Amino acid sequence: MFRGDSYSRRKIRNVILIIIAVVCMIVGVVLLLIDPIKNFKRQAVTDDMLESIVEGSQAVFVVKSDENEVNGEEYEYDFGVEELNNAGADYQEMIEELPDETVLTALGKISIPSVNINIPLWNEATKVSLRYGAGRLEKTADPGQEGNMTILGHRMRAEGKIFNRLGEVKLGDDIIISTIDGSVYTYKVDKILEAVNPSDLDYYVDIDDGEGTQVTLVTCTPLGVATHRLLIIGHLV
Repeated sequence: MFRGDSYSRRKIRNVILIIIAVVCMIVGVVLLLIDPIKNFKRQAVTDDMLESIVEGSQAVFVVKSDENEVNGEEYEYDFGVEELNNAGADYQEMIEELPDETVLTALGKISIPSVNINIPLWNEATKVSLRYGAGRLEKTADPGQEGNMTILGHRMRAEGKIFNRLGEVKLGDDIIISTIDGSVYTYKVDKILEAVNPSDLDYYVDIDDGEGTQVTLVTCTPLGVATHRLLIIGHLV
C-alpha cells in the first residue's frame, strides 16, 4: 500500500511538472510573438496611410491613442509636444491623459533613396504620430521654408522600419520631402553628427539653429541602446 501511494504521488508530481513545462513553453512563444505581431499591425496601418498620402486622397487620419505603441517611446526623445508641455511627467499618466483618438495631419512623405526610407511625414512629432512615420518638430521650419526643419523618427529595431537605417546615410545622400500639395524638396546631406548627448539637442533643433534652408533628422543611437542621438543634416538644393 505504501509503495502504491508513493507511485501515485510521483505520477501526480510528474504530471504537474509536465503541465508547468507546457505552460512555460506556451507563455514563452506568446512573448516572442507579441512584438512581431504588434510591428506587423503597425506597419500595415502605416503602409495604408502612406498610400493615401502619395495618392493625395487623404491627409488627415484618426487613430486610437492607445494602439500600436513603440517599445521605448516613453524615453526615446527629449522633444515633442508632450515632452515640452509636461516636462518630468510620468509617461503612463501622459498616455492616460491623451484623448481616446488622435488626429494625425500629414505634411507629405520623407524619402531617403540610398537607404530605402519612404515613410509618412507628419505635421507634429508626438508620441502617437511617431508610431506611424516621422514628425516635424513643432515651431521649426516647414518644407522648403528658410530656417531649420527638424524631423524626429524612431530608430526601430526591425530592419528598415522608420529611421532604423538612418545610421547608414552618407554625406551627399538625398533627403526628399514630397508635400501633400505635390511640391518636392530635395536636401543634400552635408553634415552627420553621430553621437549627440540628448541634453545638447537644444543647440540643433530650433528653427534658427543652422543656416539657409536646412533639414535636421534626429533619431536614437546606438540602435537598441538609445543613450545618444544621431543627427543627419542637409540643405536644400
